[in-house]
Amino acid sequence: MPFGAQVLEGGRVRFRLWAPAAERVDVSLQKAGGHTILLPMESREAGWYELTSDLATVNDLYRYRIDGFGEVPDPASRYNPQGVHGPSQVIEPGQFAWNDRSWRGRPWEEAIIYQLHVGAFTPQGTFAAVRERLDYLVELGVTAIQLLPVGAFAGAHNWGYDGVLPFAPAASYGHPDELKDLVQTAHHKGLMVLLDVACHYFGPEGNYLSGYAPAFFACRATDLAGRSIDLTLAVASEFFIHNALYWLEEFHLDGLRLNAALLQEHAGELDLLEALADAVREGPGKHRHCHLLLGHDQRAARYLHWNDHSAPRRYEAVWNDGAQQAMQELLTAAPAGAVDTARPLDQLGACLSRGFAGGGSDRLLPTAYVTFLQDYARIGDRARGERLHQLTSPRPLGAMVATSLLAPMPPALFMGEEFAAAQPFLYFCDFNPELVKNIAINRRKSFAHLPGFRTTRTRARIPDPTEPATFQRCKLDWTSVSRSPHADWLSFYRRLLAVRRREICPRLAGMHEEAVGYALIDGRGLSIRWTLGDDSVLTLLANYSGVPLEGLQRPAAAVLWAEPGEADRALTQGRLPPWSVVWLLRVVA
Repeated sequence: MPFGAQVLEGGRVRFRLWAPAAERVDVSLQKAGGHTILLPMESREAGWYELTSDLATVNDLYRYRIDGFGEVPDPASRYNPQGVHGPSQVIEPGQFAWNDRSWRGRPWEEAIIYQLHVGAFTPQGTFAAVRERLDYLVELGVTAIQLLPVGAFAGAHNWGYDGVLPFAPAASYGHPDELKDLVQTAHHKGLMVLLDVACHYFGPEGNYLSGYAPAFFACRATDLAGRSIDLTLAVASEFFIHNALYWLEEFHLDGLRLNAALLQEHAGELDLLEALADAVREGPGKHRHCHLLLGHDQRAARYLHWNDHSAPRRYEAVWNDGAQQAMQELLTAAPAGAVDTARPLDQLGACLSRGFAGGGSDRLLPTAYVTFLQDYARIGDRARGERLHQLTSPRPLGAMVATSLLAPMPPALFMGEEFAAAQPFLYFCDFNPELVKNIAINRRKSFAHLPGFRTTRTRARIPDPTEPATFQRCKLDWTSVSRSPHADWLSFYRRLLAVRRREICPRLAGMHEEAVGYALIDGRGLSIRWTLGDDSVLTLLANYSGVPLEGLQRPAAAVLWAEPGEADRALTQGRLPPWSVVWLLRVVA
């Protein structure tokens, strides 16, 4: 990397920092025994400072001293064992003994994603503890785990999007080698490991870089909001691209999901997302599958066009928030007996057939869209962090789960979804006392416009994101998995995913960018038909209402799945019961 501390051949260490607002920079090196050595850095062109020294060794702790006072961590630190306010550590990445060299990843058509937060996934909240749960995920039937951001953040727990040391795995999760061990163990079990990256944004606490390199960031935001880096600046865009390559190369990750905010276009500037994708394709992506994903945004379509039926242009897929919103609207209307479901049903049909509702994506493959029922944001943005099974009835939810898991789009689950975890996923953080009070107040004020939270007394019931107990409530209870109804839901998900892996995934490669149509049935049902890569035809017939659908014609095809089971027999009689889904497959000999 052009940034940070790099161990060179022969054991010497090169330190490099961009500090254009500083007049002098020293490396404050902590040696064994507790004594500190101050090493002046040489000023170079364009605000760079550099030092190569044989006094520094692997595992030494160091800070940068700016203008004779104020010691700060390295913004490109590979590890900060004492947290973001402490010293950085010299890491030699080549010391880790990789044994997954034969791993080439999995093709995107096989992707079944399990999104998890390292801190809340297990009681221990560490990389090592996630590693111990990999066999469970294999048995569940997913093929990829997607970690929420793991870059170091202030405090002991955070969603991960407030990181300030984007190259350093959070010390509360474990040493970088423990993340590498998690990745290579996952590979041995056939699992890909993807990562959310949030390098474009620095959180409100621990951002020392803004003090000596203010030009690195865009216009100043409030103390609570943090700062976005100025991606029109060459140094900042280089920092961002190297961060992506770092995770893919040094940690052998199989892919990254980038924030939709990066889809902004700047006239006259090199397109950052294209430059990043080209760097990945010419780097680690030359020899193995490296999947690049984007957060939801209609503008993502330009990055998702396919030149042929095997190699994507630059990015594999975009997360489809529109499909999630439509499914959740249909589900949450069900308990209330709402009749007007035409709009969300039309949106769901558009999303499942052509990707985004509203056009602009008709020429993209279904595999260019990740479909999901719930994720960390949708759950965490609710005042009490409720999961879908706590907001709707089992039968409607079962029909929608069967819809999302068997559609051609790669599905994604959020941790605990598969066994209807009782634990919420709340917004939580662990900032310093000066920030804590305002964060709790602002969080509660943000719900003041909603029914049930319009008084100070009702808003006081919203969990305080800065209380340690709020974070603890979000940790999954793994002892519940063997008990009903959790065990029943887990069995349901496992059986559905087994059908997907056996019947759907092998047929996705080679699909054409043909326009897929959908039809609404009496404003309550949905019919969609896809031609898969082997020319087989996959058909969805569904009733997303509490009233039976009549007068239907059953296609001449084998039933892959009927939810509930009696829906198959009912369809032979030309009807679909309330909240039922039937998937059919016609195979061409």
